[in-house]
Amino acid sequence: MMACDLSSLSNIDTADPQQLNDMLQQCTAALTDPGLWIWSIVITIGCALVGALIGKYKNAVVRDTILGAALGPIGWIISLLLPAQKPKPICPACHKVLEIGDAHCRHCGAKLSGTQRVTGGQGATGR
Repeated sequence: MMACDLSSLSNIDTADPQQLNDMLQQCTAALTDPGLWIWSIVITIGCALVGALIGKYKNAVVRDTILGAALGPIGWIISLLLPAQKPKPICPACHKVLEIGDAHCRHCGAKLSGTQRVTGGQGATGR
């Protein structure tokens, strides 16, 4: 019985259909092994959790969770190098998220005073 590895693949006789079929069955069995998929899923979830922990401290949980799950330790490094996101401003009256440049809350209509007005760091923009 052949193993599904590079040395077996390099030594295979391409003129022998039975040998090719055996190699294909071995490689298919290796790829569909439930143990392989369980470990892959567990490692992906673990990497996503580490990414979420990084994101919790950088106020970017979703971004860093996706980076961790997709890229693993490389995603963690990218997450650590990306700048932290600023928290979204919240209306003091209804406690819902506001957009930059708002003079009034879009949800409850409360007027935001000059100190409460939402700015993007460049000063208030008039609407």
